[in-house]
Amino acid sequence: MSGEITVPKEKCMKVTFPRDERIIRMFKGLPPIFRFEEEGDSVTVYCPVGCEIRREHYDLTLLQFKRICNKLRVENGRKLWKGDSLILDPAKRAMLRFRLSRSELALVKSMAARSGESLTDYVCSAIFTRMARELGL
Repeated sequence: MSGEITVPKEKCMKVTFPRDERIIRMFKGLPPIFRFEEEGDSVTVYCPVGCEIRREHYDLTLLQFKRICNKLRVENGRKLWKGDSLILDPAKRAMLRFRLSRSELALVKSMAARSGESLTDYVCSAIFTRMARELGL
């Protein structure tokens, strides 16, 4: 797929933090669909999708990681602490409606139940898996 994909900043989750090279390093490895703005002593990252930051990838102690996580300010989303990971998750405010045949819907519901996921989580996972593949992520 050619061409750059961008999402308007106002539709993205906004993560702001004080300029700190350790934090910048965590975000610099993200794909180009994440946009950076640096202004003075502040850095803002516009995140069109959620991401997970794992402590062990950056060789940080638990206390160092916690201090870094506390510096992150998230708008239009949330921070979730899970074990040794910080998950940044955009707010889910938009709805997508589409039509399926009754048999297709029954099949998708069965597959979601089989995987132990809600129907929404199952469908979103399929969408994001394909999107990631097409974006080369």
